[in-house]
Amino acid sequence: MKGKRVVVLGHDSMGMETALAHVAPTRNNFGLEITRLDMKLLADMLQKQAYSQSELKELRAWLEGHAQGRIELRDTADEDRLNQSLAMYLIVRDLMQDLNAVGGGFMSQLEWGSDLRGTPLPVADIMESLFNSTFDHNGPKPVTPYATEADVQGLLTMLFMTYLSGGHPPLFMDFRKVWENWELKGLAEELKLKLTGTTLWEEKGIVDGCNSGSASFNWAAKPGATEAEIMKNISFPQAVADYFPGLGNSITFTSPGGIGGLAARLAYSSLSGMFSMVWDEAVTVDLPPELAHAVCQASNPTWPHTFITPRHATMTEYKQYAPANHFHMTWDLPTARFQYWMDMANVLSMTPWQARPAYREAVDRPLPVLYIINGGELQTKMLRKR
Repeated sequence: MKGKRVVVLGHDSMGMETALAHVAPTRNNFGLEITRLDMKLLADMLQKQAYSQSELKELRAWLEGHAQGRIELRDTADEDRLNQSLAMYLIVRDLMQDLNAVGGGFMSQLEWGSDLRGTPLPVADIMESLFNSTFDHNGPKPVTPYATEADVQGLLTMLFMTYLSGGHPPLFMDFRKVWENWELKGLAEELKLKLTGTTLWEEKGIVDGCNSGSASFNWAAKPGATEAEIMKNISFPQAVADYFPGLGNSITFTSPGGIGGLAARLAYSSLSGMFSMVWDEAVTVDLPPELAHAVCQASNPTWPHTFITPRHATMTEYKQYAPANHFHMTWDLPTARFQYWMDMANVLSMTPWQARPAYREAVDRPLPVLYIINGGELQTKMLRKR
């Protein structure tokens, strides 16, 4: 990816650290350029209708063909906002092609859709999800990792993991709530559900991963599902007006259990001048329907939800060591391949989980001798940076 670029529309969403673009370190470490475009450009192109009207009709027909009856449209204003949301995908897709971009991001909050001092515009959820999916109205396509809230570190995480996995779709999530096992059991008892004591969520708990945007459509079904099988599980309710007065349609689904992969998050420290990857193997889990409903209601039921249990981290460790309010998962990414990449990119591998073994045959890559003779992996990578 050296010499490639990502294109991010807008600046630091809601003033959060997650959206900070460490331009020089990203260029120096990964060879990637970060291009920032003002959202006024997108607003102007939307107003000018700088997209193909015929292709917009094709995209709308494709979406309705898959989700007829599951797209909430109350009036003509909702119809217009849906068309604007879909047009945003066409505009940004063409912009990114013009700039030869391999990934992107969108600020949204506050100025685009939440600040009542301006004119709030529709949410970009469908646009973001389409970029992160392996198909659109034109058929199969490569994933273009795309981050909501202009989360540059999230974008880079998904970009590296997508390429390392051979193109598998990434999942962008809020680290919304860590449900420890005792919390879930207590909620299940309130709902008068019979527990078996044998499920992974009863043993360890879950993270409820959800966000209003960027959830790849692919994560509405298991790997290998067809486009039709995926899309039948997705609904498109109206966005929550309190969050997004510009309205438009969100997407919502609950990911199935049994999807294994790596959950990770890139971080940057100005103290060391280095990037770190906090990661663990993880799997999605199924909750009983009544319990899943209650968990979704506890955050936001109109957003997509994925219930994830890490392999080694305890829930207390996960609460303490997740480096941001967003995290990301990619399925079928071999652990050893991920480790080799961190070696070559000189990214610090952060796995502060007490239950994780130092080395597992046929899972982890062998520790390079270079690390052994220079005081360990962390020490050696910091020496290389120097």
